[in-house]
Amino acid sequence: MIVSDLTAVEVLGLAVQQEIQAHKRYKLFASRVANPLVKEKFKSLSREELAHRELLYSMLQKSTGEEKPPLPGNAPRFNRKAELERSLPDILQLAIQKEREAQEFYSEAAKIATDPTGRRILEYLAEFEKGHERILQAEYDAIAKYPEWFDIEGADIMLVGP
Repeated sequence: MIVSDLTAVEVLGLAVQQEIQAHKRYKLFASRVANPLVKEKFKSLSREELAHRELLYSMLQKSTGEEKPPLPGNAPRFNRKAELERSLPDILQLAIQKEREAQEFYSEAAKIATDPTGRRILEYLAEFEKGHERILQAEYDAIAKYPEWFDIEGADIMLVGP
């Protein structure tokens, strides 16, 4: 998607929808794993994406002057059934790709933002999504090396250290 072809309001609306999709995806991931450490990591990612959605929606409200601004209708929708049919490694690969796309989207939007505060927020979100990508890549590497890690339940985990 070429951000420069979009208005600021369209960028914000699409960003809100991307964050909603990511929130739902991570919430679904959390429901699919037994390991409480991994489950909490996905829940944390879900909460962060929801917080990003709130931040972006607030910016959208300020930009439009509307209490409930409409979101673009052409954004891709989350398909829970299709997501449930994927294997965990496939889901992680998809999530990594989505985080990369979000990074690019926010970076491009920041470059054309005319409002300095908006630019800094978009740059911040691009960096945050880069962190999410690193977290997901580590989980992908873990499941590739130790597939049973995602199925270990709480009583089977031993924490060592201070």
